[in-house]
Amino acid sequence: MKVSENICISCRKPKASLNCEICQESLCKACVRFLDSSTFSFLKKIPEALVHTYYCSSCFDAQVEPALASYQELMERARGLYFFFNLQRKPIHLIKKAKETIQVEACDDRNETILRLAFLAAEQGYNAVIEAEVVSKKMRNSGYQKSLWTGVGIPAQVDSERLERRTSIN
Repeated sequence: MKVSENICISCRKPKASLNCEICQESLCKACVRFLDSSTFSFLKKIPEALVHTYYCSSCFDAQVEPALASYQELMERARGLYFFFNLQRKPIHLIKKAKETIQVEACDDRNETILRLAFLAAEQGYNAVIEAEVVSKKMRNSGYQKSLWTGVGIPAQVDSERLERRTSIN
């Protein structure tokens, strides 16, 4: 009796039509774990193990789950970052300022541009973006018009205690 190669690795049902893209094991549609291509869209460079679509449970638990947890924690830190535009008049109490500026191009809206700048700053370990400039550019294709947003800023570490005291007094 010949053993079929299309047996699902998880539930052992025959006629598995999909394969895990890391370990190449056969999977049925009910057992496959999907990863959307936009899940890690804020990362500059997505690791090789996270660019696939189909995973078996063991590969998903071993490689995707830890990366997804750290990505979501980084996203939460980015949402809590201080963001100062270049029009800021009051002095900001800086602890440390990055040497390089960060830049985001071709975003669909202003809020996404700001969040992407904050994500890049949080990824580098900073708690603020200073001297930020977010601008839009109108693009016209025949009769259709849309805006593309770009942003530039400098990641920085600010004294959050002094900043909170200053804002609570005002």
